[in-house]
Amino acid sequence: MTGTRTGRPRSEATRLAILEAAAALTTELGYDHVTIDAIASRAGAGKQTIYRWWSAKPMVVADAVIEGFLRLPALDLPDTGDLSADLKAWTTTSAAAMGDSRFLQVVRALVTAATGPEQDASRLYEHIMRPTYEPLLARLRRDQDAGLLSTAVSAESVADALLGTLLFRALARLPMPETMAGIIDALLAPTAAAGTDC
Repeated sequence: MTGTRTGRPRSEATRLAILEAAAALTTELGYDHVTIDAIASRAGAGKQTIYRWWSAKPMVVADAVIEGFLRLPALDLPDTGDLSADLKAWTTTSAAAMGDSRFLQVVRALVTAATGPEQDASRLYEHIMRPTYEPLLARLRRDQDAGLLSTAVSAESVADALLGTLLFRALARLPMPETMAGIIDALLAPTAAAGTDC
């Protein structure tokens, strides 16, 4: 990632080979079993070449995700017109995806990479979190603007609570609930109650 690279300008062919190798090995073996030595061997590059450009394995994997070599499952929010039902379906699907060990291992790598320089964290948000967070936030705001939801609970608070809960349980390796219906009901209840007073 940009903030972690040092040394002489890289060969673009070597850079792409390294990212492709990191992605392939992560898919085949799982992130925890991938090593810099294995990436170097698969890419036909020197180990020191990788360390000149990336400070650690998470940064290599993060770049592989950002540049499209390694894809995470899409967590698309359905839109049936029923926000509560759509959120419950979305969180159930998302919890199942995050409970998959390979998905979880990559998410852990991305979180580690995001603790690096600010520009790296920003790139990760733009490519990883934004495609999920912003459609969720837009849906909540749309329903508020349409008068279907009160502004008593901010859209940002609901979006943060849902994604935060999913990520926390995944990163802490806690069992994922089959459904987060209770959390959604608790989050939307103040909003619905306020809406009935309008």
